[in-house]
Amino acid sequence: MSPRWRRSSRSALLTIPLSITAVGCADPGSDDDTSGTGDTGTDSDGAIGWFELGWGVGQFTPVADGDALPIVRGGQGAEMIPLPLQGGEWFLPDTIVSWMDETGPMVDLVIDIEGYNDGVGGHFKRLANYTLDWIVLEDGTYQSSYIPVIIPDGIDSAELEGLPAHIEVSLRPFEQPTLALELDVVITVMTDLPPV
Repeated sequence: MSPRWRRSSRSALLTIPLSITAVGCADPGSDDDTSGTGDTGTDSDGAIGWFELGWGVGQFTPVADGDALPIVRGGQGAEMIPLPLQGGEWFLPDTIVSWMDETGPMVDLVIDIEGYNDGVGGHFKRLANYTLDWIVLEDGTYQSSYIPVIIPDGIDSAELEGLPAHIEVSLRPFEQPTLALELDVVITVMTDLPPV
């Protein structure tokens, strides 16, 4: 014999899944990050400090609009674009060489290369919430280790030679507004890393 449910009990039970679903969904207008991008809802208005994108392994060569951005064969044989950052005047934790420090700056990077934007999110390369090791230079500015933008398997780097690329980089210092920059560059190919 099955238990007999009163109508009011059944109604209450049916609302439980709806309540759980509603609790798990963020308001689209809130600052909660549900997109996976790591965006905290802050923008670069009122940003503190500055940063710039560079190129190199063990060196920093600034990259500006219209510059060539070389692909090189890295130390482990993968083709990559090594992208260090340099900046200053924003919060950097005491443990600057620990990418595990939760107060360290987070980096988001998007690279679009004409005809090759079939990766995550419709981009050539997209990294979110990336952490880096940092050093403080003699002049008090900060320089990061490089972001190794690995060329995906199946793409011959020679195919990318001379193609236009668009780069968007966001630097999110701990509890400070996001710093952002965008660059348009031209992809080039080097056979090996230059000596450091």
